[in-house]
Amino acid sequence: MNIRRLWSCVALGALALGVAAAPAAAAPLAPSTVGDVCGAGYAYVHAEPIVRSDSTLPAGTVYVQYNAYTRSFCGFAVKSQWVGVATEMSVATVGSSGTANQSNSASGPRLYSIGPSRDTAWESDGKHCVLFGASISDPEGNQYFHQSANPAIGYTRLCV
Repeated sequence: MNIRRLWSCVALGALALGVAAAPAAAAPLAPSTVGDVCGAGYAYVHAEPIVRSDSTLPAGTVYVQYNAYTRSFCGFAVKSQWVGVATEMSVATVGSSGTANQSNSASGPRLYSIGPSRDTAWESDGKHCVLFGASISDPEGNQYFHQSANPAIGYTRLCV
């Protein structure tokens, strides 16, 4: 057996094992791999867990990216529990528009992730700001919110 054929067999075997042994919960994306979700020009600025006070494990992670050229924010959320199970998810990035709408928010049952949502920043004290929010419901309907969510409005202010 030549070396090329041997490595092909090893690669196919590893692929088969990886598919068969896929984990039940996906790990949160590393900041260096989230760039493709929002597209060219966006850079990672923030991430935080989506949690519930009576749970020890986060349901997922919300990511916020910023494009300095367009002065716009982009947000999305990725599950780390109930991956592959359709559960309610939502994400919003509310900037200069002032309200959540179809272009800067998304919600509904999802298997893995939700977003992206985008809005142009507003300026405050020389910084560019946005309100962001994310939630995930478990299969029983219990809601998990991003860790720093303001209980009154469900959003967190972020400025860069």
